[in-house]
Amino acid sequence: MIDPDGVDKGLPIQKTFWVVLLSRLALNMQMRVIYPFLPAISRGLGVPLQTTSLLLTARAVANLSSPLYGALSDRFGRRALMLAGLVILVVGTLGVILAPSFAVVLAAIAFLSLSKAVYDPAVLAYLGDAIAYERRGRMMGILALMWPTSWLIGVPIGGYLIAAFGWRSPFIFIGLLGVLSLGLTVYFRGVGMESTPSSDPGQVLNTGGINGWLRHSLSAIPRRAWAALMVSLLVVMAIENVYIVYGAWLEKQFGLTVAALGVASIVICLAEFAAEGASTGWVDRIGKRRAVIAGLAVNIAAYLLLPQLAGNLAAALAGLFLVYLTFDFSIVSTLPLITELAPQARGTMMALNVAAMAVGRLVSSLIAVRLWTAGGLIANTLVSAVVVVLALGILVSFVRERTLQPDAVSR
Repeated sequence: MIDPDGVDKGLPIQKTFWVVLLSRLALNMQMRVIYPFLPAISRGLGVPLQTTSLLLTARAVANLSSPLYGALSDRFGRRALMLAGLVILVVGTLGVILAPSFAVVLAAIAFLSLSKAVYDPAVLAYLGDAIAYERRGRMMGILALMWPTSWLIGVPIGGYLIAAFGWRSPFIFIGLLGVLSLGLTVYFRGVGMESTPSSDPGQVLNTGGINGWLRHSLSAIPRRAWAALMVSLLVVMAIENVYIVYGAWLEKQFGLTVAALGVASIVICLAEFAAEGASTGWVDRIGKRRAVIAGLAVNIAAYLLLPQLAGNLAAALAGLFLVYLTFDFSIVSTLPLITELAPQARGTMMALNVAAMAVGRLVSSLIAVRLWTAGGLIANTLVSAVVVVLALGILVSFVRERTLQPDAVSR
């Protein structure tokens, strides 16, 4: 079905890719719907906003377990873990809907977060197995479009549902999407989704239990792959370092109300769409590694430029657009590159990438506000720029593409 180099052998992926897109829409929505509605959730649960923010911490910690699920994907196949992720999504939303207290909601959100930790590495490895490397950037760029789409669909619908039926109601909608996605994934059994790792799991992983599978998977990952994971960690750490404080910056600098801050969210969402579109169209043509290098170089400049635009709101929003455009283009472009760095343990590799990004977010959650308090936005952006310079240095020095591409791929 699939040869070791990931070249297509007739997999009818076009018949199942739209099911993957729907599933990712639901999985992304359960993450994005929490951010703007934390105050409503706080009021609904009767707890302070600071306490409610623990929901975000619990979610990040849950994602650190993703390497285990990647190893299971390498052992049992991609579809099994994709199904497991969707089951967790459905059960997790049900837990949030029925939870009688904040403690139970916290546990339910942590469990719900596992849905992406389980599903995402498996589906990225599935695409790595099923799609030739020369076309992988386009397909992963399309898949990444479900991130901003989940915001554009989920936040307006979530706001309407909360106003009409209470803070739990968006999770009912997400749960129904999860049920539909799960049913379609089951229905399309054997039509492309019955993908297995790129070589015999029995040869790649031993049968010494979960710890044995994980240890053997980790041993199959070369140094250049670990370096690429550090790039993901640093790039996400840099953007979160700004994301956490940009609202406070706009509020302090321009006196924006909470409602007006929603305009900045729209700008960021548009930047995400533009970045995913650019990655879809260009990454396969110019080469994955080359695309990431270019994106990070401009991202560094964008961080350094942003504080200089503080005199005008339109310029500041344009600066935020550039920061998020270059970040998103860079991080999405790393995905097809990373899928081919450890093809014998592709599921584990993609799961480690999820965990690396979670670590980046955790680090920023500890330092971003402190930097803002000490030196304002310029402190955050300067640190972010230095962090991305480090990421770029690691990429250039240690990461090489497994299969060098032609200068242009016309397909």
